[in-house]
Amino acid sequence: MTKHILVATDGSDKAREAVAMAANIAKALGARLTILHVILHGLRAEEASRLAEPEHLVRCVSAVTMPQLERVPSSMGEFFRASQGDIGEMVSVLGDRFAEDAADIARRIGVSSVETRVEPGVYAETILKVAEDVGADMIVVGSRGLGRLRGMLVGSVSQKIIQHAHCSVMVVR
Repeated sequence: MTKHILVATDGSDKAREAVAMAANIAKALGARLTILHVILHGLRAEEASRLAEPEHLVRCVSAVTMPQLERVPSSMGEFFRASQGDIGEMVSVLGDRFAEDAADIARRIGVSSVETRVEPGVYAETILKVAEDVGADMIVVGSRGLGRLRGMLVGSVSQKIIQHAHCSVMVVR
């Protein structure tokens, strides 16, 4: 029986679907739920700007990391330019926000035991390590919908997790 589910989120729509799926399963089984956001090591500004698809997060993170700004940035690109190079702090705040937003979804669904973690690392490897650390017996991730050729060349995070996990894996399409 599944007692502990790990779900990974990057704040995307597909990740929110994975969180909802994991939360519904956790509620039905009375399982604990750990929500994980992985901050990629060596993140460049242009990669970081793709992290937060929902632009409303710009306002939330701006208020925390740049309270001195008179005007709130209107896009992620403008947000990172206004950061004056302190991207690490902003990516960290975004990660915390993604995890907390996902935890709110899980709690609204009715999961009684929800934990959040934000960890630096490489996506698949970090998800697998955290799954072992917390004793997860199921991992839930969203699919990114890479094209067939691109998926074969780069390999998707979900594919790597499926190949190397020591527990059940659910990929939400």
